[in-house]
Amino acid sequence: MKGIIRKTARAAMVFLFILSAANGVAAAFDEIVVFGDSLSDNGNLLLIENQPRPDPAIYYQGRFSNGPVWVEYLADLPRLNTSLDDRALGGAQTDGLVPPGLVEQVNVYIAVEGPPLSRDSLFIIWIGGNDFLNGNGDFQASADNIETAMARLVANEARHILVLNLPDLGAIPDTLGTPEAAAATAFSLNFNAELGNLITRFIGEHPAVAFYEFDVFSFFLEILNDPAAFGFSNVTDPSPNFQIENNFDGAGHLFWDERHPTTATHALLADRVLAALAEQMPPPPDTDQDDDDDDSTCFISSSIR
Repeated sequence: MKGIIRKTARAAMVFLFILSAANGVAAAFDEIVVFGDSLSDNGNLLLIENQPRPDPAIYYQGRFSNGPVWVEYLADLPRLNTSLDDRALGGAQTDGLVPPGLVEQVNVYIAVEGPPLSRDSLFIIWIGGNDFLNGNGDFQASADNIETAMARLVANEARHILVLNLPDLGAIPDTLGTPEAAAATAFSLNFNAELGNLITRFIGEHPAVAFYEFDVFSFFLEILNDPAAFGFSNVTDPSPNFQIENNFDGAGHLFWDERHPTTATHALLADRVLAALAEQMPPPPDTDQDDDDDDSTCFISSSIR
């Protein structure tokens, strides 16, 4: 099973330039802009903190992992190869100011970069886990905050928005086997259901905007059900090299610490997100080019309805 993505747009044109393998693929997005928490933070919290947090001796260059995070891999994949503006902050919740939560991240971005925002940028939202892990079990309030952020982006002319849901918070090392595990799983399921309803509503209300939703819950479940197929030998414990200074070897492990995945997991997620996005594109039209010419350049233009 590949991750689930939904997409819709009217009066929108999607352009993909499919080049030869040597040249890669350039997509329509001129930039990826990310809002979120430690799962997407590429060192931002470390830069704004007055103390080394997260400790770069055990968290690779301030990432909450042992290497780059998924959005860094995504932006660098040949089929995108676009610039990355990462606004995610470790510890962020859907709301709040310290560190700036999702709503504040979006508000600050709009104040600096818009309005209007670039219609060719892909705006990504992935957040919500810290709401539960920090004691806020109100999944409806968390989803409402995401709605506020999405509405702000749309009102300022964002035209491409990707939202990721939560993995099973009851299956991460921090909660697995604890009395909180059932409540953590329930939060993920309820939050994800509400997020799906929210996106469905936005699809109906904003036909000119392309909304994408990636099902992280199903993706992680796929890994948990068959770890070896993804190269993992341990999907329940932090890497034994976590807490060993300057040893970022997380081989075989899904998780780097009690809450955060290894960079190998991030790389898999990036590949799966891109593959799921690509599946939404229609087949190429007849270009009248020789089918045997593997080095040809194809142009796909489609109106998404």
